[in-house]
Amino acid sequence: MKTLEISNTLAEVSKAVDFIREELRRKRIQQKERVRTVLLAEEVLAKMAEVSEEKISVSVSAFLGSAEIKISARGTAFSTDDIQKGLLIEETNLESEETNALIRQLLKKLFGDTFSIRNEYGINKISIRVKKSPLRSLLITLFALVAGVLTGLLIQKFLPEPAAKNISANLFTPIYTVFMNALKMIVAPLVFCSIASALADFSDLKALGRIAMKIVAMYLFTSMIAIGVGYITYQLLPIGHTSLVASVTDTANSTIAKGGGVTLSIKDTLVNIIPNNVITPFQKADMLQLIFMAVTLGLATASLSQKFPNIRNMLVMLNAVFSKITTVIVGFIPLIVFCAMAKMMLSIKLGHLLNVFVWVPVIYVGDILMICAYLLLLLIFARLNPFKFLGKYYPAMLSAYTLAASNPALPFSIKHCSEMGVSKRVYSFSLPLGATINMDGSCISLIITALFMAKIFSIPVTSHMLLTLFIAIMVLSVGSPGVPGGNLVCMTILLPQIGVPAEAVSLVMGLYPLVGMMQTSANVTGDAVVTTIVARQENLLDIEKYNA
Repeated sequence: MKTLEISNTLAEVSKAVDFIREELRRKRIQQKERVRTVLLAEEVLAKMAEVSEEKISVSVSAFLGSAEIKISARGTAFSTDDIQKGLLIEETNLESEETNALIRQLLKKLFGDTFSIRNEYGINKISIRVKKSPLRSLLITLFALVAGVLTGLLIQKFLPEPAAKNISANLFTPIYTVFMNALKMIVAPLVFCSIASALADFSDLKALGRIAMKIVAMYLFTSMIAIGVGYITYQLLPIGHTSLVASVTDTANSTIAKGGGVTLSIKDTLVNIIPNNVITPFQKADMLQLIFMAVTLGLATASLSQKFPNIRNMLVMLNAVFSKITTVIVGFIPLIVFCAMAKMMLSIKLGHLLNVFVWVPVIYVGDILMICAYLLLLLIFARLNPFKFLGKYYPAMLSAYTLAASNPALPFSIKHCSEMGVSKRVYSFSLPLGATINMDGSCISLIITALFMAKIFSIPVTSHMLLTLFIAIMVLSVGSPGVPGGNLVCMTILLPQIGVPAEAVSLVMGLYPLVGMMQTSANVTGDAVVTTIVARQENLLDIEKYNA
């Protein structure tokens, strides 16, 4: 980090601006970012020189691809509004109003979430984030993941079982529960406002219908591919032995009971999309019903936008509020990753589960093959570099892996699709819908588990059984709950369809958390790939931003 001290004169301000420009160049910040940052820094320094009583300190730092400018000096407090007022033209003619409108647009870009100003004990402290690298947050999250696993294993090895359970129940579990509750709290209003505000901006409803049809068709297509990938994976790596029948217990009874509320009827699934009131979908976080209500509100707002523009503005403001709350919650992800990994390691009895552990790597192979298939689809249907996609989206994949649930992972998917250059008009609809109906990782887990159990119970795999599995898995992928362990419930419904008792799920219940993490990562990757493909085909993808 380099620091420069200047006095509060215009000559010294120019010196500080040159210092910032040179440091950003040395740190290899792109020219576009340098110009924007230097312009903002120049205006801030001019205001600092005006109100400062002492020397002004300017520093430029960079770490793991991120870069930040910090400016501080003792003086009278001021805000961004004070800077903006100094740039606006005070005349009231039409030409000056147009000029001021352009200045406001420029200032809105400058004074975004990359700029902060505060006054503490008479000292103005300003921070300008030039560039934020996802590598930094990724490394912190990976460190938290590894630390959580090691902490769980060490506690399990060196502390007696009652003490380990006490630590898990009174430390790790409460922190994890609070975070998951916070995400569940925000997901419903975030999805609702995001979809409604995005659809309200559509002036061409025919284009909207075309986009929606493409998204649904692509989701169904990828689900079919996922079932095929799962089947091929099992043929390459056949697992299961009849000796495991003796290990089946009744520990799956509570999970089987939960399966009573899930239906295999396409008709019932479609009928239940329409809620009988507007409160219950928010209480239960029923995504299909929330999406239906949001689409209805968004379309109605779009048709009335010229007559009542304030309705659309209100939706946009609400979406901004819930997005900001989500950003704050997401900032705690490393702590939650640590607690989730430690809690999981304390709950898993590795020695007892070694006889069915082979189930885990087989499903991981299937999910990895599916991710490769996604990248191929991206290349074929969108003519986009798949490695650019991975380079920008992998933090969301990691977050989904640690959360092990599609709905809580939504904020991460939305954030990184936006950073890839996908238009809000596409991702605000496709990602919430995908978190509900596009469960490709779950499809892979279900087909592999069904064939695994069929071999254990000596049930021959016929073409009729495969057709039954295909139809049942397609329906379950739409109705599968987007919550941790939701796929276990689907397994208890699927297995009896091929003559395997639902209690057989007890064989894999202890290992499911490991599988659930990987299948969720595959799920959200599929959602993002479909979103990117449709955005590209509809010219709603910023190619320059994607390739940057």
